[in-house]
Amino acid sequence: MATFVTRSQWGARAPESVSGNITPAQGGVVVHHVDAVKVAKTDHADCAAQVRGIQNFHMDSNGWSDIAYSHLACVHGYLFQGRGEHVRTAAQGTTQGNDDWYAVCALTGGSSSNYDTITAGLIDAVRHGINRLRVSGGAAQAITGHRDHHATACPGNLYSRVLSGEVNPGGGPLPYPGVSFRRPPTFEHASVATWQYRMNSAHGYSLAVDGQYGPGSDSACRSFQSSKGLSVDGIVGPATWGATFA
Repeated sequence: MATFVTRSQWGARAPESVSGNITPAQGGVVVHHVDAVKVAKTDHADCAAQVRGIQNFHMDSNGWSDIAYSHLACVHGYLFQGRGEHVRTAAQGTTQGNDDWYAVCALTGGSSSNYDTITAGLIDAVRHGINRLRVSGGAAQAITGHRDHHATACPGNLYSRVLSGEVNPGGGPLPYPGVSFRRPPTFEHASVATWQYRMNSAHGYSLAVDGQYGPGSDSACRSFQSSKGLSVDGIVGPATWGATFA
């Protein structure tokens, strides 16, 4: 299991303020990375300083109350405590994203063709962070990428590890998020974007990946359900979700 590094151990500054105004049972956990360039440290001895640098940037340049993330994971298999459980984040780029979702940031980056090595230790640390946020923080089962909440490429090459379920502490396919998508009215949730992306990338659909379950998504769902021998009701529930991510 990943080694947990407390705020005092990595030398965190005290937060300017702490908000417990978060409802993670309505969301889950979002996976992030640091940048569009490679950032992973070769020597683990440099990782604490990297986390301190991120906190300084978030507080001094962005004007935020603390480091944005709930926890941060390094390629050496360590999980650094960020804001922690039961504390609102500043990471998702939307008010609802910060209201309902925790954030675990991998200390990696890069382009699709030149990305930091995604190590087994990194995946283990991300899983450990998600598990803590579920068990101690009340997070729902949903796991999304930052790109499902905001117009960004984040978390880069880690996004495929989200879709495959590799970062899920329980293993197996990406878990059902605990909410059913249906319309009318148009249903909005970050996991809808995750589902839309998977429908496009794995099943050949051409949905707008916007997190809104509207007429186009409903039609694609019914077509998919018919092709898989599922009940054709236009509802993305556990069976349809499972077939999408199988």
